[in-house]
Amino acid sequence: MYEEFESGDPAARRRAAIAAEKDRLARDRERRESRDRTAVSGFLRRKWAWLGVTGDAVTAVHGLLDELSAVPGLPEEPRAVLRAAATGAPDREALLPAVRRALEHAAPEEVLAHIRALWEADVPWLTDAGAERCRVICSSAPSLLLVSGRARAVSGGPAFSLFAAAATRGAVPVPTRHLPAILPWAPLPVLDDLVDHGGLLPEDRPWADRDPDEALYLRARLVPDKVAPQDAAALEWTDHLRREAFLSGARLERLDPADLWDLLYDVVADGDITRIDELDALLPRTQQIQLRDLRSGAINGEWPRETVADTGLWLLMANLWQPQESVSPQLSPFHALVALNRAYDLLKAGRLEEAGQQAARFEKGGTGRKAGAGLRQEALTIGAYVAAVEGDLAEAEALAEAAAGLGEQAGANLALVRRWRATPKNSRDRVTNPFIELGLDHGSFRWEKHCRELFREAEGDHGEQARINDAEERIRAAQGTDAGLSVFFRIPLEPDRYLMPDSVPVTLVPPVAPLPRRTPVVSGAELERIRARAAVELLDDLRSTPPRLDRHDRRA
Repeated sequence: MYEEFESGDPAARRRAAIAAEKDRLARDRERRESRDRTAVSGFLRRKWAWLGVTGDAVTAVHGLLDELSAVPGLPEEPRAVLRAAATGAPDREALLPAVRRALEHAAPEEVLAHIRALWEADVPWLTDAGAERCRVICSSAPSLLLVSGRARAVSGGPAFSLFAAAATRGAVPVPTRHLPAILPWAPLPVLDDLVDHGGLLPEDRPWADRDPDEALYLRARLVPDKVAPQDAAALEWTDHLRREAFLSGARLERLDPADLWDLLYDVVADGDITRIDELDALLPRTQQIQLRDLRSGAINGEWPRETVADTGLWLLMANLWQPQESVSPQLSPFHALVALNRAYDLLKAGRLEEAGQQAARFEKGGTGRKAGAGLRQEALTIGAYVAAVEGDLAEAEALAEAAAGLGEQAGANLALVRRWRATPKNSRDRVTNPFIELGLDHGSFRWEKHCRELFREAEGDHGEQARINDAEERIRAAQGTDAGLSVFFRIPLEPDRYLMPDSVPVTLVPPVAPLPRRTPVVSGAELERIRARAAVELLDDLRSTPPRLDRHDRRA
């Protein structure tokens, strides 16, 4: 074009001049429009600055307001305020109330997104307290803020409190006043976190507004002793079911390795003291102390009255205590049973004098009450037998008569003693019971096997083997007569009287332990849902009027 200026053609030079002028006018117009736009933008930016919005935040707020103006259900008046502000005319007095109205109509997830946008743009539309809560809610690592620094003292509404608890996995508790508001909807893993940290207690009744399965789970976590066996079965709660089986006296299906209930059965129900250390290692502290007190009491056979009253412990106590001296039957029913068994064991061991002395203590004076009639009858029978074997048939008859006075079971023994007394010594049968001589209960069905075992053990001791053979022959001879074993002095009269009770103990049985946690840690999606509800609570912290700004602050 400019070459035409150098051309000699006047028409060409005229066309070039016209084109150059048009260029100049276009550039001038563009500069004027640019100056006009700059002037308007600067004016609007000052208006936004009075609302606390500066710099690039203006663009972010424009986008936010544009989205809020489209929220469904928003009344027309606040919608118009938002649209006007989004297009460049913010109403200083009406904008913030309109923003709140719009956020109140938005879904919690949308509220969270908008609150995050305001926070990231550094828009000061929240109160100071709300800004502190917003800092926690919008943080990518809220747990770090909540357990350190000034955020530790930040508090809020129910959803914010639950968010703090969820973010810290229960380390920050939910205030008691907020529990009724969050318990119906809080994710179960968060409630488990609170249970683990002691932030939920039975009196809070977190199961009250949950579905039946969750309610049962929470009761098992907090009030396990209130869970019925059928509910424990529904939960497949093995420990609870095994405890119930133990308490009911049912035979347990053994586990490998043995658990607490297996060992309790072995030690307490079966009296196997070889496993007592294993049991000690598994018992809770309270029951562990009880077991150690039991072992200490076995040194001299002295226990607290409430321990002795627990008949379920008697077998264990008797196996722990091996009295070397005579036991007073008057001390307690337990001591009476131990005394009777001691007399009987001494009798079968051939220690007749000691057996007689122990049996005699049942009728001798004492500070306590006499033992029950059944035990006294057995003790009198032992005394009568010892007296008969030692040749004092008069004493034997007196004792057998006293025994018969306590029950007809002893009548046959009394008749036998009287028959011995009426028979000349050289003509009477031997008074010893061969079963007792062999260390067996009268009429034991395993006497033949026992004789073979004793005979092998006595190899080389011809005198002992002869004694065993003699007892064996006497039993065989008696079995071949019409009278049978009734020709022997019968001890015991009632074998069950010598047995320790098989009742379930009160002591040593731990209370129902809470159901172990079964939920995973709170998921990211669950945490975001709580965060969104906490963001909704921030609407109460939105300012209704612009913040007071320092005229010299950079925002201005």
